[in-house]
Amino acid sequence: MEQTRERYSRQILFPPIGPRGQDQLAKSKVLIVGLGALGSTLANNLARAGIGSLRLVDRDFVEESNLQRQILFDEQDAALALHKAVAAANKLRQINSQIHCEAVVEDVNFTNIEKLMAGMDLVLDGTDNLEIRYLINEACVKLNTPWVYGACVGSTGMTMTVIPRETPCLECVFPSSTVHPGETCDTAGIINPVPNVIASLQTAEALKLLVGARDAVNRELIILDL
Repeated sequence: MEQTRERYSRQILFPPIGPRGQDQLAKSKVLIVGLGALGSTLANNLARAGIGSLRLVDRDFVEESNLQRQILFDEQDAALALHKAVAAANKLRQINSQIHCEAVVEDVNFTNIEKLMAGMDLVLDGTDNLEIRYLINEACVKLNTPWVYGACVGSTGMTMTVIPRETPCLECVFPSSTVHPGETCDTAGIINPVPNVIASLQTAEALKLLVGARDAVNRELIILDL
């Protein structure tokens, strides 16, 4: 226990977390959907913060073009074409052997989203897929599970925290019937500061929710252009 306290000592010194909050983080279970630029940064941040259990879901492989911004992967992962979920879990176990990392190599769809969410305290959006985000939103509202939306392309990004029955949800803010797929990283590119900033904001919201500091949660859509 003393070794654990030393590992997180600087975080514990932060009064809104403290020893009780750190204990709560160690008991928390978080689902991260998508292990690209946002998801890999989220996973890195949460592992280092001592989140007890991470379920990492992504069906894609690591490619060389990912290395510019997806911080958990390296050249060997790309050369071996490892699944992102597997490569991420391998790295996180080296970063923090005290936590549980579960790699799930699956497409996220309407048949499995609720199964993937089972037992989770929070869902974090690391995807680049609009359809999956609405699936996450629908399932979280149904199951009363908070989630944090994030998106980025080019030099811009946005994020929003959704607490069912307390805040607007994604469908409230962006009705799916009116939203059309826009630019993607494949068409408009992306600079790596953007996912780092958005994922950091998402991480901060995750920590607030997991330690029970709901009064501190941001309840507005944040949009930025770096």
